[in-house]
Amino acid sequence: MAVAFLAALFWSMTSAAILSYYRRDLQRFWSEPVFRCPVLVLESDDWGAGPTRQAHALNRLAEILGQHRDAAGRQPIFNLAIVLAVPDCVGWAATGTYSRLRLDHPQFASIVAALEVGRARGVFAYQLHGLEHFWPLAIAQSQDPVVRSWCQGSDVPLTELLPSHLQSRWVDATTLPSRAHSDSDIASAVAEEVSAYKILFPGSAPVVVPPTFVWSTQVEAAWSANGITTIVTPGVRYTCRLADGGAGGIEGPIFNGQRSGQVIYVVRTDYFEPRKGRGAQHALSALDRDVALGRPCILENHRDNFCGDDALREHSEAELDGLLRRALANYPTLRFLTTWELSQILRVRDSQWLVRDWRSCLPVFWQRVRNSGRLWKLLRLSGLSFVGLLIVKAFGRPASATSTAIAA
Repeated sequence: MAVAFLAALFWSMTSAAILSYYRRDLQRFWSEPVFRCPVLVLESDDWGAGPTRQAHALNRLAEILGQHRDAAGRQPIFNLAIVLAVPDCVGWAATGTYSRLRLDHPQFASIVAALEVGRARGVFAYQLHGLEHFWPLAIAQSQDPVVRSWCQGSDVPLTELLPSHLQSRWVDATTLPSRAHSDSDIASAVAEEVSAYKILFPGSAPVVVPPTFVWSTQVEAAWSANGITTIVTPGVRYTCRLADGGAGGIEGPIFNGQRSGQVIYVVRTDYFEPRKGRGAQHALSALDRDVALGRPCILENHRDNFCGDDALREHSEAELDGLLRRALANYPTLRFLTTWELSQILRVRDSQWLVRDWRSCLPVFWQRVRNSGRLWKLLRLSGLSFVGLLIVKAFGRPASATSTAIAA
């Protein structure tokens, strides 16, 4: 009798310790909205000011995207994170002072035309990436020979060729580890880039994708003060560059629909990067996982998949077409959304799209717990997984699917 009592006491204390330690994870799994139907959001970074070969790539993307339709008859949308300016290498060399070429320079007219054609066709949506993809002073002051030779000649330089840490705009990575910008520098830089974004793309969604996902709450506050209401994240906030150049200072985790003041967060869930071997099959596996977890599948990719040599471009285009074709075949109720539309659904907790009944959310919550890694292992070892399963079986019920008649 005493042994049984002690065993029960030990199990109770162990279970309580596990649940207490992971309470924030459990709360996050429960708080994150559950979608009624499969949702696919395609995000692509680094477009805008840069090499003019982007124009051909954008036109080809518009053609491919326009060949597909979701359950509501809507085309897939590429949410393009736009870089608004690049260095004016000729002017910089002539004056010794950093100067920029904005996207409205005649040199980039073909790129802007391709962007606008895609937007008019309903297959492109814009979001802010940055005035530049870097902090100009960090580039100007760098002593790295690679950086000093990066902007030479008359060609438009590729920001992808910069050292990774110098592609982070919102920290001073002139030397490592990085240092924070002053609040006044942040405020003026954010005001300048948001103003340029609104002038270049009137009426565009107030969505920002922080370059390299390194930013701070001070930057967030400045974005919010200038009308940005949605921030795209990888599920955490990186706040610095470490001594080895890697991103660090992790804050989070962040979940879809989480809010900070007027700002709402959207979380990318995986990659579609054919250039790196993460093609259609990888993305489809991510879609399967996210559907099971009641999440929108938000895939990240970059322009370099579509702007490289002909072989890479054709491979990436074929993978994109295959991804869309197979995703629609696998999920007949699949819906395509822009990042802005998704953020608005999350902001108002739209019951047409989201499951609101707690009993219908319970099975999805349990799937998220099962997908939690270390927590799930401890639940299995302790026997709490069996208790949880009994609760789900007793109280959970499947959610009803959303109507395909929801307005696009």
